[in-house]
Amino acid sequence: MTPATLARILRAAADECDRLDSEARTERRSWVDQSSSDLGRKRHPAAVRRRLARGEAGAAVVGRRFLLSPEALSEELARLTSRPKPVRKLSVAAELRAELGLVGGAR
Repeated sequence: MTPATLARILRAAADECDRLDSEARTERRSWVDQSSSDLGRKRHPAAVRRRLARGEAGAAVVGRRFLLSPEALSEELARLTSRPKPVRKLSVAAELRAELGLVGGAR
């Protein structure tokens, strides 16, 4: 292989890397980071980490920015709102107080 052939191959590889990088940047422009997310500053990075750990699409970490695609953000918001809140069970004494209409805190 001549040096000129090797140089052409390397130039073509570098051009392809640049093209792929610009495509990835263009795609991620519409992605949402933690500062503007409806999930909030703490839940958003947690969702990104969880999606990356599970190998799910739509999540990336770029420097200190945690990014979610619009579709992934919608999925995470739906997951948050679909979970029923746990019902706190009253103690037997508290149930009896409520049933008898007695006023007072837990004793």
